[in-house]
Amino acid sequence: MRQPSILLSSILLISLAHVHAQNNPEPIRLCVSTLQNSSRTAIDATWQRNQLIKAFERNNKGKDVAKGKAARIETVLLDSNSETDPAVRDKNCQFILHLNVVEVIDAGTSDGDPRPHSIGIGSTPNDPRSNDNRATVSYRIMQAGELKVWDAGEVTAHDPLPDAMLLSHLMDQTANRVVSDFREHH
Repeated sequence: MRQPSILLSSILLISLAHVHAQNNPEPIRLCVSTLQNSSRTAIDATWQRNQLIKAFERNNKGKDVAKGKAARIETVLLDSNSETDPAVRDKNCQFILHLNVVEVIDAGTSDGDPRPHSIGIGSTPNDPRSNDNRATVSYRIMQAGELKVWDAGEVTAHDPLPDAMLLSHLMDQTANRVVSDFREHH
C-alpha cells in the first residue's frame, strides 16, 4: 500500500519541477569587458569589476528571480574591452557590458561642469557639499554580433567615502541599472 503512494508522490514532484522549470525565463548571458579608466585617478580595475559581478550575483538572489518572474543574469568575464572580442561568441554571450570610469574627483579639487544625462546618487545636482568626493561611471550594453549600442547610461555619486568605496558603490548602482534595463526590455 505504501509503495504506490511513494511512486505517485515521486511522479507528482518530478512533474511539478518540470512545469516550474518551463515557466522560468531563460538566463541572460552577459559578457563583462575589462573596466576602462578615463579618469586621472589610479584605480584597481580588477577589484572594481569583481564588485560589479558580486552586485549581479546579489540581484540574482532576489525574489523575482527566485520566483521565476525575472531572468537570471549570468556574467562571463572577458579579458579585453574590444567591441569584437571572439570570446563573446565562444562563451555564448547574448550581450556585452562595457564600463568606463569617467571621473573620480576628490573633495576640494576643481571639478568643472556637471556631466549631462547623468543620474546622481546620494545628493542633488550642484550640491554645495565641499567634503564629498565625486565619481562617474558610464556603461554601454551591446548585443552580441551587433556593433550598435543596445542601451547606455551614466551613474554619478557624491559621497565623503574614499575613492575605492565610492567606485564600489557605483558598481553596485550600475549593476542595478543594467538589471533594470534588461527587465524593462525582456
